[in-house]
Amino acid sequence: MRVFYEHKIQEVCGAFGFPHKIQATAILYFKRFYLQWSVMEHHPKHIMLTCIYASCKVEENHVSAEELGKGIQQDHQVILNNEMIVLQSLGFDLIVFTPYRSIEGFIDDMEEFCQAKNGQLQMLKDLRETSKLEVDKTMLTDAPLLFPPGQLALAALRRSNEVHRVLDFERYLENIISRQHSAHSILELTESLDDIDSWVLKISL
Repeated sequence: MRVFYEHKIQEVCGAFGFPHKIQATAILYFKRFYLQWSVMEHHPKHIMLTCIYASCKVEENHVSAEELGKGIQQDHQVILNNEMIVLQSLGFDLIVFTPYRSIEGFIDDMEEFCQAKNGQLQMLKDLRETSKLEVDKTMLTDAPLLFPPGQLALAALRRSNEVHRVLDFERYLENIISRQHSAHSILELTESLDDIDSWVLKISL
């Protein structure tokens, strides 16, 4: 049931034309809320709307509860009635870092890594867009609760690169590790990306 409503969050945000950041933030609020509560205690449809509303506030993309409720034929009072319980359940910890921004950073880095020219620049743009769709899938899993945004982004980019074949991804990962002087090995990073992929595969089956 939870995944159904997480998908609905994506649909509602898409219908309103909200940025990916708002969608991802709302989904993470929703996931974190139901780490503490059962769907029997608080109906996911109501919490879903409240999470979208809270996400819009935090990301400074203001939409009133009335507008949100009217847009999907729901009583806006439900949103307001649940706002405090959602905020309390999140411990008022409302800042969320999502993989979408990380994708932008990695794409810029890949341009330099590949010394990309015209044709490859277009391929990297295609890689960026496909990766965002891959992150959309990832957000429907538990992976965002278990892995940092950078790894979620890299996993999405790696899956997308299997389609677009823009660069040697393993060599790129090795390059990242060497530049960051990371305490983690390439093997550890690859294992994390594989674990994320396995979460995504579960919802695809």
